[in-house]
Amino acid sequence: MESIVKEIINILEYCKENTLRVSYILSKLDFSEFLSLESFSKFTLTSIFKLYIFRLIKGIRTYNDVIIYLNKHEQEAFELGFYKDDKDNLNLPPKRTYNHYLQTKITKEQIQQLDLVAENILSLATRRNILLDLEIVKNVIKKEKKNYKREIREATRLVKRLVYPKIDIKIKENGKFTTKDLLDVLVHVALTHDFTNNGSFTFEEMNQDKQSPSGDLMMYHFSKFKSVTQIRSMFENILGVIFNFAKREYNILQRRKLDIAYDVHEVPYYGKSGQYVCGGEHKNGTNNFFKFLTCSIVVSGKRFILDVIPIHQLDSIPDLLEESLIRVKNKIRIERAYLDRGFNSCKIINVLKKYNINFIMPQTKTSRVKAWFDKSEACESRVIKDFEIGTGKDKAIVNLILVDDEEGIKRAFISNIDIAPCIANRFCNLYSKRWGIETSYRNIEHDFKARTTTNNYLIRLFYFLFSCCLYNLWVLVNICISLIIYGRIKEKPIISAKMFCVILYNVQVGYFEEDG
Repeated sequence: MESIVKEIINILEYCKENTLRVSYILSKLDFSEFLSLESFSKFTLTSIFKLYIFRLIKGIRTYNDVIIYLNKHEQEAFELGFYKDDKDNLNLPPKRTYNHYLQTKITKEQIQQLDLVAENILSLATRRNILLDLEIVKNVIKKEKKNYKREIREATRLVKRLVYPKIDIKIKENGKFTTKDLLDVLVHVALTHDFTNNGSFTFEEMNQDKQSPSGDLMMYHFSKFKSVTQIRSMFENILGVIFNFAKREYNILQRRKLDIAYDVHEVPYYGKSGQYVCGGEHKNGTNNFFKFLTCSIVVSGKRFILDVIPIHQLDSIPDLLEESLIRVKNKIRIERAYLDRGFNSCKIINVLKKYNINFIMPQTKTSRVKAWFDKSEACESRVIKDFEIGTGKDKAIVNLILVDDEEGIKRAFISNIDIAPCIANRFCNLYSKRWGIETSYRNIEHDFKARTTTNNYLIRLFYFLFSCCLYNLWVLVNICISLIIYGRIKEKPIISAKMFCVILYNVQVGYFEEDG
């Protein structure tokens, strides 16, 4: 693989134009390291390798479309290693022959290597600002009307390929339905904010040309998860894949520090008590909730959910916060962290200070804070340094900031950031960025989350984490489309959450599927 990557780099470095044909790149690559023995055949393995990668990079969905394309662009067919016969007809492998090569003459390990070659060509060309002749790019250049339906579908297809293979639902090889079938229905259930049984029925009604799993069958497969650890590990991997793809391919999350927000997200629960059922203030007709510690980026257009931790009723929030911060700091450089009053404790503050996190959070009006309010009635803003939170060895030292908001109401914040009183009103404006994640949670609740009444916590955890992944995929697709259309990231999403979900379960994820 290293020699192939070096060849790709050399080809791109010596390219004098800002555009390049995919077939030309492939014609220059030596695939001998992939071949144990090249047997005599009408079509060589090398040409099939190149055709596989060509189709993958170009984003041509059906094999018939590939044949049509190559017959119209003979030079590209020649560069892939195909030739004309004695009657001057271009000799291309029929679909059955092509599939035979993939199924019997090419190993799974070789397929994985070819996937990596395709990924390297795309990544290296992007970093060097070389435009490949992708169908998605050619369409954007040709179109003057802002009709980007194809681009949206292709971007959605890309993110679907990133995530679906990472979700491990134990289905036997001879099973009637695949993991993809189950997830497509679950996306529809989430989109309609429905229960699994009813949502699977409406999905079947809308897609009468194909069979789909029933709600009972889906719940049966989802009930196979063994532990919270298993599900968490699976989705931490998925969140990492989505985020790292955005970070690597678009270089948008590593140029500077980013603001984040922590929140305890509550999901009302009306069933029997259990280990992960936590108490709380009465809301929506219940005092019981499933709770999740979440961390999100608060920058508009980039509001990825970075980390999610389910909260057990015996868990320590400071310990969970420390666990999360370690992961988040490995993903991004943190500018500031915004936390609400629920995190206002000396132990949490000391965790933030331990990891050198600049933070801002509202301060509850204790008797000592009220005393400072009384002393500061005539001041629009005031900073009280070395303010103590708590007592004893766990006490925390912070700055207490008192500031009038736009309506003249005095607010109290605590922070470890040194700031002059004359600009302390910035804190109200800075903290308001946190409210952006409230919109994110509304999207999760109303656009990406399936409803359920099951008492099985593992299924409920799977549903919630799957909804977080759908949300992150939606953010990623909007980033892709923004950069294609505008060359920058728009603060407001270009495609709606509901439109994204419809496209997600309609696009085909694989490259070996039949048409439709």
